[in-house]
Amino acid sequence: MKKNIIWIIVLLLCQTILFAQKEIMQSDTAKNGFVKFQRFDTSINPKLTADEKNILRQTLKMAGNDSLRLKRTVTDRNYIHNVFQQYYKGYQVVGGTYATHAKNGKIESINGFFQKVGNPDIKPAIDEQTALNKALAWINAKKYGWEDSFTENLYKEQMRDSSATLKPKGELLIILDDSITHAYRLAYKIHIYAVTPLVDKNVYIDAISGNIIGTENLIQDANTSGTAATLYSGTQNVTMDSYSSPIKYRLQETRTTNGKTAQIQTYNMQNGENYTDVDFSNSSTNWTTANAGLDVHWGTEKVFDYWSTVRNRNSFDNNGATIKNYVHYSTGYDNAFWSGTLHVMTYGDGTQFNPLVALDIIAHEIGHGICQYTANLNNGASSYNEQSALNEGLSDIWAACVKYWAAPNKPTWLMGGEILRNSSYNCIRDMQNPKSTSAAEGQHPNTYKGTYWSSAGEPHYNSTVLSHWFYLLSQGGSGPIDDKGVNVYNVTGIGIDKAANIVWDAESTGKLLSQSQYADARTAMISAATDLYGNCSTETISVTNAWYAVGVGSQFTSTSVNFTNQIVTTNTTVTSCGDINVQNVTVTNGALLKLDVPGDIVINGPFEVQAGSSLQVK
Repeated sequence: MKKNIIWIIVLLLCQTILFAQKEIMQSDTAKNGFVKFQRFDTSINPKLTADEKNILRQTLKMAGNDSLRLKRTVTDRNYIHNVFQQYYKGYQVVGGTYATHAKNGKIESINGFFQKVGNPDIKPAIDEQTALNKALAWINAKKYGWEDSFTENLYKEQMRDSSATLKPKGELLIILDDSITHAYRLAYKIHIYAVTPLVDKNVYIDAISGNIIGTENLIQDANTSGTAATLYSGTQNVTMDSYSSPIKYRLQETRTTNGKTAQIQTYNMQNGENYTDVDFSNSSTNWTTANAGLDVHWGTEKVFDYWSTVRNRNSFDNNGATIKNYVHYSTGYDNAFWSGTLHVMTYGDGTQFNPLVALDIIAHEIGHGICQYTANLNNGASSYNEQSALNEGLSDIWAACVKYWAAPNKPTWLMGGEILRNSSYNCIRDMQNPKSTSAAEGQHPNTYKGTYWSSAGEPHYNSTVLSHWFYLLSQGGSGPIDDKGVNVYNVTGIGIDKAANIVWDAESTGKLLSQSQYADARTAMISAATDLYGNCSTETISVTNAWYAVGVGSQFTSTSVNFTNQIVTTNTTVTSCGDINVQNVTVTNGALLKLDVPGDIVINGPFEVQAGSSLQVK
């Protein structure tokens, strides 16, 4: 009988062990032997949040000198996420964090990195000032943040604390010395921000030996240079950052060009349709296998550099907005687009086309983002309107400008030529010759409401009136106006740089507005050219004549100005793009009369400049 009782006890014990094992649905252990992830079946044996510290202590088999302190709480939908910081004998352990994830009072999973600290000496042998001196000697900057009033005040503003200062202090903590002793040590953490040269680092000084045992770069994402094998542009230099252990590299960076700084992040949608931040990852800084993500990341760098360098603009919103790219969208998706709500770029792999990630396509999509923050064209009841056509035309213009600036070996005026699978075509749209039969999208109009104009208002088709106007303004041209009878145009090209200056002035200064149509665009561009280069300038004349060439408005005409029956007593300028006819004019009282005229000054009657006054002809 006694033996039977013992057997029953043993059987019950085995059932208890099996029961306990079933509640853990998944468990992963780190190399140091501590659990780094567990997921529980809360229907079998719920682990309640009221006891979460004891649950973590038992799971991690924490010793008496170890503790976890709540660092932050995040509420997401019905979940509560608590993040804890590890301490040893009251000192923070760098790299020791753990989290619980609970719903309805039950912990569903835990994860983190609990460090095996050992038994380090916690009695400092050097004081804080000695550690600080060692850190400053190692940085050896010419000027520090707390020595620069602008930087110091900016820091106070950002911290929203008038007493905040960049002047460093030492904080004692526990950190792994990965360079000398390869053990956990008590160390001073000293944050140093320098202005000249720019440095933003945490320096760790061993509190026992005084050695520098680690540094941490606080400039975001510690950019790393490397190379990328692109689909359309060969092998290019790119910037990325490093993460994880062992170290890996991903297509993210903090990019600074011409004093403008923004994040560029390129993610892999893996042919899905939900936006998730899945990294493109590589074990080396040299990406040797061509991939659409590499084209997008490199292309975005070039677009950012163009706008910051040439247009002095910081990202699409001019406020350093993160430029997020999502590549491999859906399956065989034959398009790329800018999301006006999410403010991200999305790129498909194509079926009729190869992956839609060529440089001009990237520049085109980001151009939409810029338009949203400037002229904001496309503010109508339908996207099939002239505003949308102008929006598309502007994006093609900026795509051409970026190619011309960043990759002049690529054909400036052919949009999307690199993504074509069908060799019968050489582009999607042709800015030089919109009616080309070699455009995969079909023939487009080169004249406002002329042949191939979409009466339904399809914006990609009708956009080529604007983009062809830009081509003519840049390169010049002459001949009969298509679809407009016998009228002949003659446009003197002013070059792509000046043409782009005019377009940008119109788009960015309020000359183009959300309701602008083609007639308004003509007015805006002429106004921009006048502001930038003068009323009678070659540039203004060419802008006007290029619009005439595409069927919008009349050509530039030089009309005479009559300046008659005037007594000039204050400095006065008279401007004409033709002749100036002067009659019965007296300049007196020390005044200066300027006659700004490319043609002739015709004096038809009395004209007197009295002593002390003057005449200037320009």
